[in-house]
Amino acid sequence: VYFKVDGQRFGQNRTIKLLTGAKYKIEVTLRPGTVQATTMGIGGVNVPLEEKSRDAQVVSYTGIYDTEGVPHTKSGERQPIQVNMQFNDIGVFETVWQVKFYNYHKRDHCQWGNSFGCIEYECKPNETRSLMWINKETF
Repeated sequence: VYFKVDGQRFGQNRTIKLLTGAKYKIEVTLRPGTVQATTMGIGGVNVPLEEKSRDAQVVSYTGIYDTEGVPHTKSGERQPIQVNMQFNDIGVFETVWQVKFYNYHKRDHCQWGNSFGCIEYECKPNETRSLMWINKETF
């Protein structure tokens, strides 16, 4: 997966480049290991999470994000997609990714830019434990 730095032309300064009609493996790692994720959604698509490992320090999940049926993004435009994850006892994590979906047949355009493997969020639950505050986002 690649991203490009767009500067201030759009709502966010980074755009994640994805293909339509593709399946992406999502790996979620949470600290501490006592946290339990129940559901995840990306752009309105439910991403079932399967727990892979857990100890006191860290818990890991995997899921598949399928972009089948997602329309490609028009030239010169970007799409904000909602990303959310529900947790037991500590509320909901929500953020927005700025994405450009490329037609599967034009996948060479999707491979320009900066390669990346993860986005790291430093979060804490709000006072009512209904929502997570994002303190830091790192690509």
